[in-house]
Amino acid sequence: MKIFAHRGISAHFPENSQTAISQCDPSFMAGVEIDLFQSGNQFIVIHDRWLTRLFDIDKKTIDLTNDDITNIMGKDGKPIPTLEWLIEELADKSLILNIELKKIQNVDLFYKKLKQACNRVNFPMENMLVSSFNHVYLKKLHTLDPSLKLGLLLTNRPVDIKKYLTHFSVFSIHLDMDCVSKSFLNEVKTLGTEVYIFTIDHTKEIKWCYQNKVDGIFANDPLHAFNVINDLS
Repeated sequence: MKIFAHRGISAHFPENSQTAISQCDPSFMAGVEIDLFQSGNQFIVIHDRWLTRLFDIDKKTIDLTNDDITNIMGKDGKPIPTLEWLIEELADKSLILNIELKKIQNVDLFYKKLKQACNRVNFPMENMLVSSFNHVYLKKLHTLDPSLKLGLLLTNRPVDIKKYLTHFSVFSIHLDMDCVSKSFLNEVKTLGTEVYIFTIDHTKEIKWCYQNKVDGIFANDPLHAFNVINDLS
């Protein structure tokens, strides 16, 4: 079962920060999951649409200027990570990078900058996974690059989940643990995609996912999840 560091190692470092990402280690995780917003022509690693919670700044994420992105320091004392920094930081770590798209004004520009960043540092595209709750973004990305791995995010159990897969190819389906049952999990497994569940930190839930052959989990504390799975296996 794959373990993804949810927003980096967010149990021990500020979420989505340079430190939480740079501390990710392939010895006890398969991948890193981060959130991405567009602000102007920049793409930055942050989860919230307002900076209030994490930075105590009363400003919308999409309204940040290039100077803001350079000068605003996170709780780790480092600037907000950019897409370019992210790709370069993880290029040599052999980790899957799951980019969750939050608010993107220009999907074409995102894809262009993603490819440029990956080509510049030889980040392997087979280790790239782009996911979103906004399935329109995913459809657009599939049009731009049918080979790009896409992750479909869901927080509920649809009446007919198969309908979600009629518009574009999906590599993985990411489910909120709050809506998962054994029957729903088995239903999703029949679709032929990988199945990942978020966000899993409690030992009992880690064990449940492992015993029910979930393909991967997103964990705030990936080392804890690794140790639980190691004991089981």
